[in-house]
Amino acid sequence: MPPRLRLLERLGGALGFSPEGRHVRVWTEGRPGEEDSRVRDGTVIEVAGDGALVELDEPVAADGTELRRVLLIPREPGWGLRALWFSFIAVDAFPAHREGDPLGRWWMRLGRSG
Repeated sequence: MPPRLRLLERLGGALGFSPEGRHVRVWTEGRPGEEDSRVRDGTVIEVAGDGALVELDEPVAADGTELRRVLLIPREPGWGLRALWFSFIAVDAFPAHREGDPLGRWWMRLGRSG
């Protein structure tokens, strides 16, 4: 990938940004700005490889179970975890230990809801 596509990630790294320990909003249904979106608050407990282990304040139902911890892995080049300081990022959501297929394509942003 050309370096210019990772500009926001590089800036985040230069600023010393890490999402670890930060509060996030996670769109588990819909997209940011859509009326019928479902948003859950959570905290990034750990940066695990290319993803973030997030503990949700409210569990999400998946395959008949409720998950409170999920692994969110950025899905678009140039919009990794270090770009989170700037904007929303699209993520693939997995159970905490990255088992099986993704739960879906979600969105993540710093901060808490309302």
